[in-house]
Formats: sequence, structure tokens, C-alpha cells
Amino acid sequence: MKRNHFVVTAISIIIISLVWILVTPTLFPTTADASDIAPHPGFLAPDFSLETPQGEIVTLADFQGQPVLVFFWASWCSVCRAAMPGLEAVYRDFSQQGFTLLAVNTTSQDTLSSALNYFESQAYTFTLLLDRDGATAEQYRMRAVPTSVLIGPDGIITDVIYGSGMSGGFLRARLGDLLTEGAE
Repeated sequence: MKRNHFVVTAISIIIISLVWILVTPTLFPTTADASDIAPHPGFLAPDFSLETPQGEIVTLADFQGQPVLVFFWASWCSVCRAAMPGLEAVYRDFSQQGFTLLAVNTTSQDTLSSALNYFESQAYTFTLLLDRDGATAEQYRMRAVPTSVLIGPDGIITDVIYGSGMSGGFLRARLGDLLTEGAE
């Protein structure tokens, strides 16, 4: 008798489990879609258009075919400020080979005057873009400054680095690889 009770209970549990597995997606549909996934290596970089301080609109797609570093920063961020001179040196060395550096100021978390004063005082030559409403930072799921997104000539993200990891030396090595791959 106990054995029959055990078999009936086991079969009942299996049937209930199968029904639960089949019904769960209907009762609790997922809300995640591709837009909920943070951009990461191996994925196509989300396109964006941002304004320069001079009012020019710059679009990421304009740089298709060349490596691009999208560097999210703020003027109050000491780590950002420490990284930028090294990035400037790499930009000067590699810009003639097609490398572009887009310094996206998180203006929604900063002040425009502070960002402009800092950028101009350092005489940086790479492109400054203003993310006034934070939409591009949100599109890239930026959670900390600096956030660095290195994009290959094919538009595919090769590296996403949060914090102080994007040094001039690391960028120089990665660009060497990307430019060699692009030439093949």
C-alpha cells in the first residue's frame, strides 16, 4: 500500500511540475528585451548622436570603419581627470591612423561650465560631446564614471571598462591589435 501511495505521489508531483513549467511563461511573462542588456564585448555598439559645445551634432555611425573609444566622464571625477592625459597622448599618436576618441561628458551629472572649463584648460584635442539629458549614458547602461567603451572598426564593442582600467598603455596595446586586424 505504501508503495502505491509513493508512486501516485511521485507521478502527481511530476505532472504538477510539468504543468507549472508550461504555464509559468503565460502567467509571468518576461519583461526583458534586448534594450535591457548593457552593451558588452561582442555586441554592436548602440548608435547615438550628441552635440559638441559648438553645436555640431556628432553621430557614432559617422566613424564606422575606424576604432572609437567612447569615454564617459565628469569634471568632478578625479579618476576621469587622471586618465584623460594618457588618453590624449594615445589619441595624438593614433588619430592619423583613424582612431577617434569621443569624450562624452555626463552633463546631466555635471555642470556644463565646469566641464568646458576643465576640458579647455587642459587643451585636449579629442572630441568633447555633451550628454545633457543622460540618454546616451543610459543607453550604454553607464553606472560609474569613467566608463570606457572601445569599439572596433566593424562597430563591435571590444572592451567595456569601468573606473580606472582604461589607461593609456592598455588603450595603446588594444589599438595596435585593432588597427592590425583592420588592415588585414
